[in-house]
Amino acid sequence: MYLTKQEKFRQKLKNFARKNFICKIIVSPLRGITELVFLIHNSFGRNAKKIGVAFISILLFPVFSSFSFETDSSENAEGWTIDFEMLDDSVFLAEKSEEDALLLADKAEEETTEQEQILEMSVSESGDISKEDLYQADEIINEYIVEVEDDEETPAAPKITEGDNKDYKDYKFDSSDWRLILINKSHFIPDDYEVPLGTIYGVHQCDKRIIPDLVEMLKAAKADGVNLSIRSPYRTSALQVLLYNNKITKFMNAGMSYLEAYKLAGQAVTIPGASEHEAGLSLDIVSDTYTSLTEGFGETAAGKWLAENAHYYGFILRYPADKEYITTIEYEPWHFRYVGVEAATVMYNEDLTLEEFWEIYLEQE
Repeated sequence: MYLTKQEKFRQKLKNFARKNFICKIIVSPLRGITELVFLIHNSFGRNAKKIGVAFISILLFPVFSSFSFETDSSENAEGWTIDFEMLDDSVFLAEKSEEDALLLADKAEEETTEQEQILEMSVSESGDISKEDLYQADEIINEYIVEVEDDEETPAAPKITEGDNKDYKDYKFDSSDWRLILINKSHFIPDDYEVPLGTIYGVHQCDKRIIPDLVEMLKAAKADGVNLSIRSPYRTSALQVLLYNNKITKFMNAGMSYLEAYKLAGQAVTIPGASEHEAGLSLDIVSDTYTSLTEGFGETAAGKWLAENAHYYGFILRYPADKEYITTIEYEPWHFRYVGVEAATVMYNEDLTLEEFWEIYLEQE
């Protein structure tokens, strides 16, 4: 009779177990192991082809999935068009830089919410309101003249010129001066701070105490052939919250997590309570020919005029290009803050931000 290998091995184990009691004990676990080995062997033998095909498929899957195929963006039978380039650009990858994230966020802005349609959301600290609320220098100057005629208590703006040549280095600065209040992400506006609002023109308002100097600056620029325009001056806390939340939503729509969006939004729109716009001391200033809040404004005639002359009227370029590491805000050549002629002159002459000015002239009191 023909015996298989499995049966022959079993027979040898039986013969070995008959020798004595110790051999029987040794054979008992060996039988279990032997049966398991033969069971696995037989299973592989019967399904060798199936197992082989499955194993090869697993090996080849990552190879085929790594290939990319060119697909023509053509219309299918139902008239739809698939734009693979657009789909690829809408996916945010962790390896992308923050600059790429900003570009993706700008694309995602096209699908705005109802609130974002009301507001113009440029990537800036200013956030900004609609361009429909942008007013030219002539409108503001004329409005101011009418107000002065109607209100004899309105002080005349001081006339500051280059010929004065004052450096104000010996001026005694006071940390309690409302003009010098430090507002940033580390110094929030006090809860009890009240803004004495005055109207610039239309819906635009700001601290009424800075309007005389603002009007004088607009007049001086006009005399030099530069027609300035005002955007987004005073901003309520509610509007600042809306701008900040919309910016976070915009970045999240570009594929970021909430924490990533929150961090990047803080570089573009100041945290509510830490924006100078809420104190009525900051203005976004552009020109009649360049109305966008972009870095390109700094290269225009209006941008250069402001950078060189604003301090004569008490204003400073709040976020310079080379001081982001101090202000924590990106370069904004349109954002000007009122600090008074004395402090503005010192900061211009010594190339200081408001933070640096405080450290040198006020924290030593």
